[in-house]
Amino acid sequence: MTRLSHARAGAAAYALAVLMLAPGCQEATATRSITGQVGGASLTAVYSRASKDYVRVQRADGSFEPETYVFKEGGNFGGPRVDKTMDLLNFDDITGVIAKPLLDMSYVPSDDRRGTKLLILVYWGVTVVPEDVNPRENRASAQLGEKAQRAYTQFMEGDRGAAIEEERYETDGYIDAGMEAGQDAHTDAKNSNLLGYTDEIMRTKPNDPNLSVLQDEVENDRYYVVLLAYDYQAASRFGIHRLLWETRFSIPELGNDFGKAFPMMASIAGKYFGLDSHGLIHHNLADTNVEIGDTKSLGAVPEK
Repeated sequence: MTRLSHARAGAAAYALAVLMLAPGCQEATATRSITGQVGGASLTAVYSRASKDYVRVQRADGSFEPETYVFKEGGNFGGPRVDKTMDLLNFDDITGVIAKPLLDMSYVPSDDRRGTKLLILVYWGVTVVPEDVNPRENRASAQLGEKAQRAYTQFMEGDRGAAIEEERYETDGYIDAGMEAGQDAHTDAKNSNLLGYTDEIMRTKPNDPNLSVLQDEVENDRYYVVLLAYDYQAASRFGIHRLLWETRFSIPELGNDFGKAFPMMASIAGKYFGLDSHGLIHHNLADTNVEIGDTKSLGAVPEK
């Protein structure tokens, strides 16, 4: 049984923790995840949800009426290891990439704070899974299991007193294993919520093969980016933090360079900015092309 199997019963308790920041947007409308190439390192997972009170105005040609926004740095939460592909990127690097897909969805940056519509908080990092915190070979249950095995060997070699030690080690090992499973489930549930997997996991039946795919993704380190879009005027004038929409997207850490993958990830996720993805969606980076305009020189900066 995987750790997330133990976590299913308690996952709802963590569903209210939106990146340890604020409640999410109304109730979810999850549908089955489209996994495509199951477990592939090139798959970007996207979860986007909009408040039922947030409605975008569309023009006759189907495009959206522009809405203004300002960014606010949520922060780089880092990860369990030094990662040069991500650690060298600062807030301006991250928002510089995100601004393009935002513009494609008619979200326009603004300097007029009195008329700005959205306050978009941006967070990024790498998930910390149980194996990062407490590797299995270092766990108390594993060490007790080794002691029990040695006691059993001694018993088979004729040391009858070793049977008592074996039983004690096994009993303590079962107790510690139960406690460790609970700690792992707690970590997995938090990561599931952070990445936008909770709704999908909660609605997937135990015998559904898709469940093991979701569990495997959450139980491995993932690069993630989270955008939380609040009502700017409500926050600045009245101190009310009203979440209008959120988009969470991630990719496996293993086999990926975040700096290179991030523009494609943002392009994929950008199609859902301000909209409801109706559950967790997977897209393949290999099917995504990101066009970067020609580099323009601003000339040499004169020395002072």
